[in-house]
Amino acid sequence: MAADNRSLIELPPLNLEDILSKLPLRSLVFCCCLSKPLLNLLKNDPGFARTCFEKSESQLMINSAFCRKVHLIDLDADTHPALAERVEIQPTFKLPLHGFEVTHSCNGLVLLENCNMDDNEVHRCVVCNPVTGEYIMLPVSTVFSKHVSSAFFYCPVTNQFKIFRAFHRVYLLSQDSESFLNSDPDPRIRSNLFPDGIYDFDSDSDHDNDFDSDSNYSESDRMGEFLIGGSDYWEPIDSIPFSPLTIHSPCYLDNATHWLCADESVHNLIVSFNFETGQFGEIPGPTHLKKAHANVPDYVNMVSLDGCLSIFDNYTKKTRFDVWKMKEYGVKGSWTKAFVIDTTAWGVYRLHYSFTPVICRNNGEVVMVSNSGYIILHDLLKKRGRIVFYPALEYPSKAVAHTPSLMPLSDVTRGTNMVVRKVASRSAPPKSNKRNYLQLSTTYSE
Repeated sequence: MAADNRSLIELPPLNLEDILSKLPLRSLVFCCCLSKPLLNLLKNDPGFARTCFEKSESQLMINSAFCRKVHLIDLDADTHPALAERVEIQPTFKLPLHGFEVTHSCNGLVLLENCNMDDNEVHRCVVCNPVTGEYIMLPVSTVFSKHVSSAFFYCPVTNQFKIFRAFHRVYLLSQDSESFLNSDPDPRIRSNLFPDGIYDFDSDSDHDNDFDSDSNYSESDRMGEFLIGGSDYWEPIDSIPFSPLTIHSPCYLDNATHWLCADESVHNLIVSFNFETGQFGEIPGPTHLKKAHANVPDYVNMVSLDGCLSIFDNYTKKTRFDVWKMKEYGVKGSWTKAFVIDTTAWGVYRLHYSFTPVICRNNGEVVMVSNSGYIILHDLLKKRGRIVFYPALEYPSKAVAHTPSLMPLSDVTRGTNMVVRKVASRSAPPKSNKRNYLQLSTTYSE
């Protein structure tokens, strides 16, 4: 009888590892959120965690500032024909800070920023692994800034993360402010976490309503900063070739981040920052796309498709997405119209809502989201897809591609002076309710 009640973790390590290696990462995340001993066991085996991460694929992370919640959507869950629902991952891990939003994800880590800054605040960043419940407060800049555009990168060679940010400098802090900047953050930003496995963001302030334009700033106001994980300070970059207000749709490829750029002083449609060399670059876009196209983020966006820079153009023709792929990096003549997505097949959904591509998956499926609550899962090759509804998207939201990871945050901070902190206890079991599901609205075929 006693043998029947033995725990899974009492199995020999090799047997246990063999069993767990056959589970999808989604199931492992659930196991670790429900079993602290199992989480500790897997964290002590970074090789196993790394193997699990390498065989996993990105899922959809949705940060709804209005609802103050972050959700991780399982795109691999099967649709139940009777219930017409797709299940959402709902473990009890939490993100640590109020007033911060998820802006980027890389190598299983997420970057959080205090995006809705008041005039008397500085831009702050946090790096977090939601699964392990660990986070790091990054050094605070000594520069007041507005309109910050950031990029997040992980270097597998040095096993370090790197962050770049471009912004308009407002003014410098005085020496008297050093004690504030170096002080431990207000305890309330590390507490007041919501139950039920929901991340909480205290975002009472609205988005910036100043309606600042690029004409209000000179080139001398443009500034950038660069941080390598473990450093005490941000290294300044004094010359930024584009205005932070004119870039959008960050796309990561190789060692660089790319943006669509509407800045008229930049000759090409795409600008980039290389994390390895620290250099800026420009790349031409498809011949028919001009600067005006880069200024409509609701209709022209850039993602990585099959390892190539790709642009989804819904501006040229409102009833379709033209998918352009740059087959040879940096070569203007290699832009090819790879796919056409006929949005009239979506029915009434396309008549009222704009959709933004977020993930191009290995199975040929592109995932698009709308802040009206709908998610499109479109198969580029078979020209068919599904439309699902998720209430959290009905409000101003940000969606990023995120691959959950069991690797401890200390792996990328070992030997540095950064302090790895833990969020509140994650022992409560996940709760299921109606809002934990994606409602399957319809299927379609072109």
